[in-house]
Amino acid sequence: MISERLKILLTELHISQRQFAKRINLDAGYFSRIMQGKVTPPDRILLLIENVFHVNKKWLEEGEGEMFSTLDLSLAKKQVLESIDTLNDEQINAVSAFIKYLTEYKRD
Repeated sequence: MISERLKILLTELHISQRQFAKRINLDAGYFSRIMQGKVTPPDRILLLIENVFHVNKKWLEEGEGEMFSTLDLSLAKKQVLESIDTLNDEQINAVSAFIKYLTEYKRD
């Protein structure tokens, strides 16, 4: 069942239902009903989950294959992206400013 696999996914990502819903621009209450198995998520939401969290759609829908799609991301990049999910808005803005500084510094 998709709701059970979503619970596994949230545990693996170390994020709350509210954080997950926010990342895919979904109402937290609606996502809660999906998590409870009361609502079957439409394809649009499954595609968002697939694209935002790099989840293997076949695993999400059928439980087959690997949880995550194979990406060409290094372990370091994956860890940075996972860490960003734990930050508040002020911290995210600081990280964003630092990344902007680094990319501008690189061009000089």
